Amino acid sequence: MARHSVALGPGANLPGFRDAVRLLIARDIAPRDVTWSCTDRPSLFGEALSGDAQPLMLPRSAADLIDSVICHRDPERYALLYTLIWRLRHGERMLLEIASDPVTHRLENMRKSVRRDIHKMHAFLRFRRAATPEEHFVAWFEPEHHILAAVAPFFIERFRGMRWSIITPMGSLHWDREQLVCGSPGRRSDAPLDDAFEAGWRGYYESVFNPARANPEAMRLHMPKKYWRNMPETEAIPDLLRSAAARVDTMLRDGNTS
Repeated sequence: MARHSVALGPGANLPGFRDAVRLLIARDIAPRDVTWSCTDRPSLFGEALSGDAQPLMLPRSAADLIDSVICHRDPERYALLYTLIWRLRHGERMLLEIASDPVTHRLENMRKSVRRDIHKMHAFLRFRRAATPEEHFVAWFEPEHHILAAVAPFFIERFRGMRWSIITPMGSLHWDREQLVCGSPGRRSDAPLDDAFEAGWRGYYESVFNPARANPEAMRLHMPKKYWRNMPETEAIPDLLRSAAARVDTMLRDGNTS
């Protein structure tokens, strides 16, 4: 059997993966005969691997899994997903319900990792006002996976009325109140380091911090330290933790531990 190579564009390339899978399935090419890779010059190579193919009918659970896992940074994601699709198409219709299956187990862990990354970006991204004549807010974030397209609807809905840019090492998003433009990767220096709102963020965080409930381990679990340098309110955390015991003593004397 001839070996076939599929080179897809970088990032979460769902359209390219979908087209490749349709061609491979149409020609009954098994996963063991396909080599997947990511490149800036996507293409399909191999004997007779070209042309059009009909869309595939997959269970909704499989389609949802593919939508998430395609964002994962693991270069083996395409091979794993094609193996899943092949097996679903060849009689294993209940495959996704077998949690102990190695392919199902690994893909489910990848989906969970992508979902966590999306949640972290929703929660920990902070915009700062850029030094430009027209009001423009810019944020720097370092996602684990290729989730920019996945998070775009959230930020458009939440900040629809302002001009903003999100800069990451994997790409960028730019919203002008009407249209979203996807751009090239950037650097942390492309975003402002602070702005006039910083003091307000820190003041609010300090005002709601309860020293009686301070739990550094839980704090690091829910707010990993890698995100702290991009969040203005977290600059106060070390001092707040150092002073927590003394503040609890004061609260106990005053009879206020709520």
